[in-house]
Amino acid sequence: MVKIALQLWSVKEAMEQNPEETIRQLSEAGYDGVQLAGDYGKSGAEWKQLLSENHLGAAGIHMPVTALENKDELDHWISFSKEIGNKKLIIPFVDEEWRTLSGYKKLSRLLNEAYPAVSQAGLQLGYHHHDFEFTAVEPGITGWDVLEEMTEPDQICFEVDVYWTEYAGVHTYNLLDRLKERVFSIHLKDMLEENGHKRTAAIGHGTLDLKSFADRVDTDWLVIEQEHFDGDPLEEVKPSANVVKRWYK
Repeated sequence: MVKIALQLWSVKEAMEQNPEETIRQLSEAGYDGVQLAGDYGKSGAEWKQLLSENHLGAAGIHMPVTALENKDELDHWISFSKEIGNKKLIIPFVDEEWRTLSGYKKLSRLLNEAYPAVSQAGLQLGYHHHDFEFTAVEPGITGWDVLEEMTEPDQICFEVDVYWTEYAGVHTYNLLDRLKERVFSIHLKDMLEENGHKRTAAIGHGTLDLKSFADRVDTDWLVIEQEHFDGDPLEEVKPSANVVKRWYK
């Protein structure tokens, strides 16, 4: 059975104001789990209780890239994950200082070096991209090329964000087919284009054939994300869970 989660970055303001009520409403809207973007000031024990009370699972944690360079920080996220039942630690973003050939090489090395500690804890480690990774850092070489080639293929995974691949002009089907089992998570975000500008949209309100992307991967969670809104973000993301579930009825 397909499980549907929301990346909580989508409702970051609501999570900052009232995480308990936000999580409750997402559960009632039909989500099976959530993907965390940080801990929102709560301990692992508090998160375990919050998820349990709302019958939700953990579909990954986005942790800062600093965790790859700081053993105590990485150990925190490993312990936190084990406490709440999370299996995937994901680096979600790097600042511009990393977006060079040497920066991506360093990032690849750090991911490889962090893997043993993550793996020994029974967890997986991966990287979530945006569009900038597909920009050339040297003639004929993109940041993505470096990450894909220099990270250990049987160890480091990727969270493919189909909005950002399409935004960057990448052939998403080819990418998913090439990476195969290295895709351990997928972000489903629809796309609208207005006045020459692209933006995210609620599932089913854009132009992307998201089900065809989802059908191409073998993951335990399909993770919904939305970054642009016309109204209240929490209300706008609610219907997306059941839109995706209807694909598989």
